[in-house]
Amino acid sequence: MIRGNWSLAQEFKQNERKQQSKIQQRQKHQHKLEKLKNTDPIQLFNKIKNLETKESKSGRDEDYLKSLKEDWAFIEKNGLHKAKIRKFLEDNEKHDRTNLKSKNKLWGGKSIYFNPELNPLGKVPNATNLDEDIEVKLDNLTIPLRNKTHYEPDPVIKELNVKLPPGKPPKFYKLVQNTEKPKKIKGDSSEASFQTPSTIKTYSEQQHYLSNSDEDESSAESEEEKKLDDEPDMKKVKYG
Repeated sequence: MIRGNWSLAQEFKQNERKQQSKIQQRQKHQHKLEKLKNTDPIQLFNKIKNLETKESKSGRDEDYLKSLKEDWAFIEKNGLHKAKIRKFLEDNEKHDRTNLKSKNKLWGGKSIYFNPELNPLGKVPNATNLDEDIEVKLDNLTIPLRNKTHYEPDPVIKELNVKLPPGKPPKFYKLVQNTEKPKKIKGDSSEASFQTPSTIKTYSEQQHYLSNSDEDESSAESEEEKKLDDEPDMKKVKYG
């Protein structure tokens, strides 16, 4: 059934416009395909990441970022540079895992945040728990691994003719301290006494200490016996 307002010329024009639109879309797709075939996908990926991490983006930056993402989606959809993109993404993921591992690694004495008592593991401190406000991000850094460091003498010391004291200069060793528990001494159970590692005597010192204490006890006993011998027997004393 033919509509009353149907026109053959109008139907022909609509079909012609549809054909022209399909041809234009096909030409546009072919042009974009040829363009992105000659585009480096790694540079395109880096441009997208740089724009995404940019703090303040203008309207022009937003439009450009949208256009770059459309190009990247077109490359993935049509399988362009497939081998190169796969290798790049695998290397990028491996690099991110390595950075994350090194970021969370505990360096111990090699860390610049190492403290033998407060931070023996060398963990990066949390900036929110610090008293002072820190604008720079704290990185997981280590000390320079150099055996010897040469320092030039201070010219002021030479001018003032400062003389160093005799003996070897003091040294500082980063060793973990206060890790040993005090040892309990066997004795009275009611009053438990402890000894720190610095006050514990060796076996020979303990034997010498015990021998001296035995001699002191024997000498004290002999003096008491002499006093008892000198005292008169009260039973033999006669009173008036």
